[in-house]
Amino acid sequence: MIAQILSRTPAWVYALFAVLLAFGLMQTRTRTVRVVPALLLPAGMVALSLAGIQTSFGLALVPVATWAVALAAATLVGQTLLRDERVRYDATAKTFHVPGSWMPLAVIMAIFFAKYVYAVMSALNAAAVSTTAFVVGLAALYGVLSGYFAARAVNLIRLLREA
Repeated sequence: MIAQILSRTPAWVYALFAVLLAFGLMQTRTRTVRVVPALLLPAGMVALSLAGIQTSFGLALVPVATWAVALAAATLVGQTLLRDERVRYDATAKTFHVPGSWMPLAVIMAIFFAKYVYAVMSALNAAAVSTTAFVVGLAALYGVLSGYFAARAVNLIRLLREA
């Protein structure tokens, strides 16, 4: 069954996986990043997460509100608990020194696979995908995962303001 699922997966999904994997692997290396590119990944991951909500459930109140509450909560918690004190901002060069971490790769892959599993379950007409518990759970998962990236962006912006 897995071979059949993989063979019916559109080519663009594999391309998206490769791009997201590349971005995630880039995060594992210590690097110097300009301000705008440093904020693009978090913005892109939050957008991808919201797109997951929209394509899965539409912009209905329950999934969007659940996603937003989970995103806000994860951002608030993450900006304190997941703050990487090793990140530095160089105001002269207008760049961030960002130590490598495997966490962004893990979160990127979690967002991708959550969306992929939902798509497979929908294609198989799994009854679970239409239950309120599933909708709320998946929306909350998307929100929490994107909250990691939003918290990262908040911490970068905090460093900018302190400079």
